[in-house]
Amino acid sequence: MLDGNAAGGLLREVFAFDATAARISCGGCAKMVPMGELRLYAIELGAILRCPSCGEAVVRVGRTPRGLWLDLRAAATVVAVSDGDVHDPGDAV
Repeated sequence: MLDGNAAGGLLREVFAFDATAARISCGGCAKMVPMGELRLYAIELGAILRCPSCGEAVVRVGRTPRGLWLDLRAAATVVAVSDGDVHDPGDAV
């Protein structure tokens, strides 16, 4: 089984930041982890990234002839951190 870092190329096509470093909270169990720690289930048309704690499908990316489709319905939050940010992304701002 691969982790979310293996989906880095696909995630770069969707996000304008390093999504593998972004912290994401699972809508199923509320665990917050870097997106790179989600479990990757690669499929022919894209990827499904599951929570390492509860197995919820947190991120779905599909590739079609019309473009990329992103489904984040099971992600409670996604926190992108800039390179110079010294705060823990899990902390309230």
